[in-house]
Amino acid sequence: MNIESALTGPALSPARAFCVVRDRVPADVAARAASRFGLAKEGAGSSRSTAAMLVAEASRDTVRRALDQNSFLTVELTELEDTTGAIDGDWLGAPPVEHGFYLSLTTGTAYGMQCAVLVCDELARRGVLRPERRGNIELCLHEAIANAIVHGNMGIPSSAKEKPEGYRLFGQLLKERLGDHDVRQRRLDIFARWSGDSLNIAVVDQGGGFDTTALPEQADGGAHSGRGFLFMRALAKRVSVTDGGRCTVLHFDL
Repeated sequence: MNIESALTGPALSPARAFCVVRDRVPADVAARAASRFGLAKEGAGSSRSTAAMLVAEASRDTVRRALDQNSFLTVELTELEDTTGAIDGDWLGAPPVEHGFYLSLTTGTAYGMQCAVLVCDELARRGVLRPERRGNIELCLHEAIANAIVHGNMGIPSSAKEKPEGYRLFGQLLKERLGDHDVRQRRLDIFARWSGDSLNIAVVDQGGGFDTTALPEQADGGAHSGRGFLFMRALAKRVSVTDGGRCTVLHFDL
C-alpha cells in the first residue's frame, strides 16, 4: 500500500511516513515520545522501531487521515523541519504501538483545531472510548488543552480576565501572541495510552510552567487561577501535574 497516496487528497498537504528511530523527527519530540512510552533509543541495544507520520500544514483532515493509518506518532512539521527534503525512502514499515498514540502540533495549528474532539474521535475509533464515557473525558481534555495553549505556550495568565475590561484585554493578548511567530511554533504534545480499564492522557506544553503547589484543593470564589484544575479533578479519576506545570496527566477509568 502506498501510504503517502492514501493520505493525500484534494487540497490537502500530504502526510509522509517515517520511523521514529530515524532522525527526521525533531529530536525533542522523539525524546519525549521515547520517555513517555518507554521506547528503546537507537544504539541502546534494541532495534525496535515505531510507525509515525509527518504532516505539513496540519489540518483536522490531514491529522485524521494520519491517525487512520494507526501510526504511533503524528507530528506536524515546522517551517524549518519541512526543508529536510524527500523522505519517502525512510519508511521502515514498523508496526504501530497497539495501546497508545502521540500527537505533536504547533500552537498556531492547535489553537484553531478542536484537539479534544480529534483525540476522543480517535480513541472511539480504536475501540477505547465508549459513548457513555466520552462526554466527561472530552470536556476534561478540552480544559487541559486550553490551559496548555493559552496559559502555557501563549503565556497569558488567568488573572488577565479579572481586570477591568478583562475579556477585551484577554482578546488583545490572544491576538498579539498568535501574531508572534516564535509563540505559534511552540509545541503542544498529547500522549494517550491505555491498558485494561484505564486511560491516561498527558498534555504537554513548552511554556514557562507555574508553581504547582499553588493549585487550589477546593473551590475558592476569590481565586484568580486554578479553577480549571478543580473542574478537571471533578471529571477525572486523578489529575497529575509535573515538569514544573508544563505536563498535565489525566487519569480515567473506562
